[in-house]
Amino acid sequence: MAIPVGRPNLEARAERFPLYGARAAAFAGYAAALVTGVALVGPALRGDEATAVSPSSSEAQLVEVRRGDTLGHLAASYGVSVARLVALNPDLGPLGPAPGRTVRVR
Repeated sequence: MAIPVGRPNLEARAERFPLYGARAAAFAGYAAALVTGVALVGPALRGDEATAVSPSSSEAQLVEVRRGDTLGHLAASYGVSVARLVALNPDLGPLGPAPGRTVRVR
């Protein structure tokens, strides 16, 4: 004896279209935040050694960028904000400093 099974309704209802867009936007925002957080916090959790900085030093301090360094990592290592690093190095590209480049941190 066969059990009658109805066909699934796979049609999208027009009144639910705004919800689909909102869900997609929320997922995209979450994914972007996750990638940004990993990029900024990941190198700090890796345990790279940083050079100690004297807080009373008023002269410019230059640092050579190593592979894997990001603006967030450099800012956290030297006690400055990312905005301050960008202000001190206006010629930085949107991807941040390249390895081997010298960056001003103070």
